[in-house]
Amino acid sequence: MDELVRKIEVPLARNAIQKAGLYLVPKERLGELAEVAMDAYLDYPLHNWFCGGKYDEETSRLLMEVSLKTMTEDAVIYADSEELNGFAAWLPLGFTGNKTLPFMMNGGVKLILHAGPSIIGKLLTYENLAMKLKETYTNHVDWYLYNLSVSRKAQGKGIASKLMRPMLQFCDMENMVCYLETNKESNVSLYQHYGFQLAEQKLIPKSNVMHYAMTRSPKPLE
Repeated sequence: MDELVRKIEVPLARNAIQKAGLYLVPKERLGELAEVAMDAYLDYPLHNWFCGGKYDEETSRLLMEVSLKTMTEDAVIYADSEELNGFAAWLPLGFTGNKTLPFMMNGGVKLILHAGPSIIGKLLTYENLAMKLKETYTNHVDWYLYNLSVSRKAQGKGIASKLMRPMLQFCDMENMVCYLETNKESNVSLYQHYGFQLAEQKLIPKSNVMHYAMTRSPKPLE
């Protein structure tokens, strides 16, 4: 499955993104994307919890940078333009969570040193829930929207739609289910606008953060 994804699905998706005029972000610029996410995630409930209850920009930035670098080989990571006003990161069918060793090798140690060892337990608690729900609703046969971030100064300019629509069209062509999660209630209606439906919501264990799991069935081609 993984070999098939790398050789067929991921290159096809990247090609579709380039044809749509979007910018495939090279690995050396992933740190800049982490800064975009850090800005967009200000007071985001999940990141507040990861930071011990109060948002910490550096913890958020490090977490996003480590995550993006860990998944870069298989992910489709692209921005609206080379200016990086916003970006999306999608993971192909078969993704079941980040592996510990690559996570540590791509900056996980630095994250732990900054945020403290308690963040590891929180990350594992979150990922266990997230992947369990993803398996329940898609059996991991999905394109997974891991992240959609638009910097605060660029919000309200249609960038989210610019990022979302080409990949959704690609998934429709491939007859693939899309999956995402959000931890902010106001985001649910945003994703419903793109055809996602709320599959389940539940609290992340040992937290007051709600987890919203959402799926999108492929649409018939016109």
